[in-house]
Amino acid sequence: MSKLIPHRVFEQTAAANETRTAIEEPGRTITYAALNEAANRAAHGLTKNRALGRGDVVALAMPVSVDYVIALLAVAKAGGVFLPIDPAAPPRRQAQMLSIANPALAISNQPIGQHPGLDVVSLDELSLDGTENPEITVEGDDASYIVFTSGSTGMPKAILGSQKGLSHFLHWEIGEFALGADSRISQLAPASFDVSLRDILAPLLAGGTLCIPPDDARTDSRLLLTWLETAKVSLTHCVPSLFRQLMTELGTEHASETRLSDLQHLLLAGEPLYGADVQRWRTLMGSRIQLTNLYGPSETTLAKAFHRIAETPDEPGRMVPVGKPLPNSALLIIKDGELCDPGEIGEVFIKTPFMSKGYLGAPELMAESFVQNPLTPDTPDIIYRSGDIGRYLENHTVELLGRKDQQVKINGIRIELAEVEAAVRQHHGIETAIVIAHRSLAGEQSLTAYFTAGHDLTSADLRHHLTDWLPPAMQPAHYVQMEQFPLNLHGKIDRRALPLPADLLYQDAPCIAPANETETSLAALWGEVLELQKVGVTHSFVDLGGDSLKAIRVLSRIYQTFRVEVKLQELFPHGTVRGLSRLLAKRPARQEHSSEPKTITAAAEGDQPFRESGQRRNEAGGLI
Repeated sequence: MSKLIPHRVFEQTAAANETRTAIEEPGRTITYAALNEAANRAAHGLTKNRALGRGDVVALAMPVSVDYVIALLAVAKAGGVFLPIDPAAPPRRQAQMLSIANPALAISNQPIGQHPGLDVVSLDELSLDGTENPEITVEGDDASYIVFTSGSTGMPKAILGSQKGLSHFLHWEIGEFALGADSRISQLAPASFDVSLRDILAPLLAGGTLCIPPDDARTDSRLLLTWLETAKVSLTHCVPSLFRQLMTELGTEHASETRLSDLQHLLLAGEPLYGADVQRWRTLMGSRIQLTNLYGPSETTLAKAFHRIAETPDEPGRMVPVGKPLPNSALLIIKDGELCDPGEIGEVFIKTPFMSKGYLGAPELMAESFVQNPLTPDTPDIIYRSGDIGRYLENHTVELLGRKDQQVKINGIRIELAEVEAAVRQHHGIETAIVIAHRSLAGEQSLTAYFTAGHDLTSADLRHHLTDWLPPAMQPAHYVQMEQFPLNLHGKIDRRALPLPADLLYQDAPCIAPANETETSLAALWGEVLELQKVGVTHSFVDLGGDSLKAIRVLSRIYQTFRVEVKLQELFPHGTVRGLSRLLAKRPARQEHSSEPKTITAAAEGDQPFRESGQRRNEAGGLI
């Protein structure tokens, strides 16, 4: 058995834990023996009926579930390379990914319309009777999976992961956090991101249980917190954005430190974690649960550095260090071809034999990012150029300070501004467009698209256009049409002179004031979450800069304030304060945990624009 091949390790683990539960999902569990046998049947179907060869690509277009894991393991056992495809991905982006990866077939329960010639088979159709482990030779250097990330050329980049790279991280995490039969690990990351492999495979290689939440818990942080407790999750990975949402829920409890009693480890990755986040967590929860900050681009396979957070940071606005490298890896901070001294700022390079195999079909991008180590110019030594800026601290841990290019992280998703700009420019009416990332007071970023056009275009026009090109997480929160761009002395667009989107929200439609107590409370609540001084009750949530994560925060606050359940689709993307107020008036409030029922009033007919610059804050509201 080779430790370099994850599915071989799983086979050994399954043989030693046949009757133990491998996966739990709503309404279904599966043992290790049943999971391994189901994956074997599908693997034999791939090799015998579909003639899948070693290194052939198979698209997996299905939601994360027991069946998804069976399909993933089957492709690996058959020697193939699995390509996760989000069935809800925008059509043009889906077509781009399939064109680049060129899969031999797809496993899905529905047709894949963007690639009509692609052979699509369901898991049931694929499975044969043979339950023995396939005897297919796979090496550590073989490709294992393909994931896509945002590309600066306007096209998504395909990253080809290796068997040994994936194995390196999984074995490190299992050993570092002593994962075993008692480990219960949540699956929260979307399947189309490489970090989902960490969620799925770490428990299955360790002999623990993979816990898949119900769909509604993925879009409701209150339900997610409850599920983490009832599922007795012991380790979870999440992005700092979700971490902050969970803290908002915990902040409503009088004894929050008694919550999440089974959780031992919370691993954070994907975007900057700040001292203020840790300070808030420690105030709510104390130090019982170990927080660990992870760092590493997909190109170097999951994480390549970690920082166990021991002391509570003193500086709330400072990024938490990403720490020290995993074994057999190094973080090199280089400036002008020389290794930086502690405190000196330079670019972060990653050296490891366990990086990915690079970009599929993109030699120019490979040459830009996978470069010769400037510290050893006379010895072949390829390292990854991250584009991150950082420095060594005195104890030689690494602290990141930002980016040297136009890449940003929003809700854990890596976004190249150039790709978003390219998608906006595909609209036939657009003449010029640039995209800017603005940071909120809470330290989170959102995108604004500034553009010129031959005729008036609305935000709705561009949002509709982008649904074909970009997933929602990559779409701008605001759209600002300009007559012309401000220029600097060199004749280039002066980005610093562009107006802030909040200053232009009501230039086309008046800001209608709240007409009753409920609207006033909702408008104040929206204002806190969206960081707006005033909120018009007839403007949609998305037009005010709301996204799905902010919507989840609003729904949580609505429940805290009114004890009324509101679904995500009732708010995002087209809900308004007025519409929400009327919905609340029709829906009874839950009485538990509430000393007095809330009085909810419907909207009055008279719509009055704001005549004041500010708006009072809801006294019942807290910080987001």
